[in-house]
Amino acid sequence: MKKIALLLLLVITPLLAQDDPFYPFSVSGSYLGVGEAKFHTSDVEGQKLRYTQVDGAFTFTYPFNPVCGLLFGAAYIGSDVDWKENPDFNETRFNYINFSVGGFTKAYDRWLWTGTAGIFIDTEEFDLHDYAIYQGVLQGKYELNDWTIINLGFIFEAGLNQEHIWPIIGFELFPCENWRLNVVYPMNLKYEYFIWPELSVAASVRIIRNLHRVKDTEPLPKGIFEYQTWGGELDLLYNPFAGFFIKGFAGSTFRGDLKVTDRSYNNAVHYKFDGSFFGGGTVSWNF
Repeated sequence: MKKIALLLLLVITPLLAQDDPFYPFSVSGSYLGVGEAKFHTSDVEGQKLRYTQVDGAFTFTYPFNPVCGLLFGAAYIGSDVDWKENPDFNETRFNYINFSVGGFTKAYDRWLWTGTAGIFIDTEEFDLHDYAIYQGVLQGKYELNDWTIINLGFIFEAGLNQEHIWPIIGFELFPCENWRLNVVYPMNLKYEYFIWPELSVAASVRIIRNLHRVKDTEPLPKGIFEYQTWGGELDLLYNPFAGFFIKGFAGSTFRGDLKVTDRSYNNAVHYKFDGSFFGGGTVSWNF
């Protein structure tokens, strides 16, 4: 399971085609706060790291017909990496804006294919070569039967002198009316129970990854950092009416890693830290 933390896309709100009823617009926002975690790497042992992330997204789905259409999205992702004794950079606040475009098709029997391409632009340094991240996602969902959906695809990421490809693989299982199991790596790992149609609880795996380049004026000029951790959480989801839901969550991370490299994504230094409690919430409205 530890490998999951090393192989996850930057946290974003992906564009996905919707099931019935159809809503062309979607707005969402979320907050994540990770409590103080102590470093256990010898040079910085005992020092503390706190991580916070806020994001908001807007998406628009334009169907040409019931079978295919286009997807458009915009998002903001803000994060705080609070480490007071940080020897490599003094910045603590980092922000991206994201623009995405894609499409979907149901032209193939039992398949739903979605493809998107997006860019993450640093709001402090408008430099599409040195400071931007580019991502592409291709995902297919195959309805095996009334209670099983197979997921296949990949995620590609480039920028900040690095490139990664992750597979999307897994399944969604609906064994009975009240239970739902999602095992889709690396996007959705959740076991959900519906108390009522409007209220459910879930146990989930949360994977957190954030990648940024710091400014040229920092002690490590144009250095790159990669924050990674993962943990388990309990979720409470409330869906009072179609298209709207609120989720609260709380859990604990396990050990994590703050990787810092030079401007070329070489000469990495790994600052390992312990787990800590985290919590937050999400609101989403489709209309």
